[in-house]
Amino acid sequence: MNKKILSNKDSKYSLQMITFYKSVNCPASQDLLAFQKGETSTKENVQIGQHLEACEFCAAEVEFYSHFPQNEELVPSVDIPLPLYQLAEALLSNGQKKFSLLNQLLNENEGLSLNKA
Repeated sequence: MNKKILSNKDSKYSLQMITFYKSVNCPASQDLLAFQKGETSTKENVQIGQHLEACEFCAAEVEFYSHFPQNEELVPSVDIPLPLYQLAEALLSNGQKKFSLLNQLLNENEGLSLNKA
C-alpha cells in the first residue's frame, strides 16, 4: 500500500481547509451582503466587522460579493431534492470528522465509501 507522507505545509493547508466553513455563529449571507453594500446600521457594521476579523470564511464571502455583485431579481423558491439535501448536510457538517452519513449515502448509491475512494 502506497502512503503519501504529508509535509508540514500540506498539514497546515489541510487544517486550514477543515476550519474553513460557516458556523452557527456566523452572520447570515443576506446580512453579509447588506454589510458589503453598506446597508447595515452602525451597530451591525461593528458586529459584522469584528466577526470578519476572526472568520476567514465570512471575510471570503464578503470579498466574493465585492467582485460578483448579486442581482436583486427575486428567484422562485425550489425544494431541494432529498438526496442532494442529505449529501450537502453530510459534506457541510460544520467541520466535524464524522463521515458516517456520507458513507451511508455513498453506499446507497453504488456501494462506494470514503475508505474506498
